[in-house]
Amino acid sequence: MTVRVQFLGSGNAFSDGGRANAAIHVTAPGVSLLLDCGGSALPAIKKHIDPATIDAIAVTHLHGDHFGGITFLVLEQHFAGRKKALVAGGPPSLEQRLRAAEQALYPDFFGPTALGFPFTTVVLGATPTVIGGARVTALPVRHVRLAEPHGLRVEVGGKVIAYSGDARWTEHLAAVAKGADLFICEASFFDRDDPAHISYRQVMAHRAEFEAKRIVLTHLGAETLAHLSELELEHTADGTLIEI
Repeated sequence: MTVRVQFLGSGNAFSDGGRANAAIHVTAPGVSLLLDCGGSALPAIKKHIDPATIDAIAVTHLHGDHFGGITFLVLEQHFAGRKKALVAGGPPSLEQRLRAAEQALYPDFFGPTALGFPFTTVVLGATPTVIGGARVTALPVRHVRLAEPHGLRVEVGGKVIAYSGDARWTEHLAAVAKGADLFICEASFFDRDDPAHISYRQVMAHRAEFEAKRIVLTHLGAETLAHLSELELEHTADGTLIEI
């Protein structure tokens, strides 16, 4: 079975390089799962795919550039006439934060209007959860505590896609990547030490510890974009498609 991984949005919180916020679409027969859905993701999603084909969203953490686009996607799908259920999985506070976002952005719609399709949330954790046709496991990483960060392991057709979300280097991140067919790792910075993000230089220093068959970089910030010609690992842009 071929698994397609398309980076609809590959940027960081500041959309450096004009890139959209995080949105990674994983598809295979019977599988349609979006990994993250940042605040600016909807235009990028619509540029590459029909949003109606998305069955579920798995969220790595509660920062706006990773989950802030869900409200816009839900609203767009209501007015597009969607009837098929949509599921969002993520950290324990995901549902609470989504309700708060809805009331902050469209209080005249969310609440007074009944959605035209079922939209539910689930909490992801160490026990695999089936959403969007894939088995998804969430393992803790170290980023910003209040964002409730975790990395994701997505099992599809006997293949494993690991995704760092946002995370600094720790052994927890290595556990997320271990043995994956594809490890999608952020590289917000090129060689700067940061308390919340891993840099490209750190990825290279710990490359063997990830024990992943293939590593691809995303969430590239301005510093990393300025050094693209020096990167030894694959890196993504909006629209990049990988098959495994």
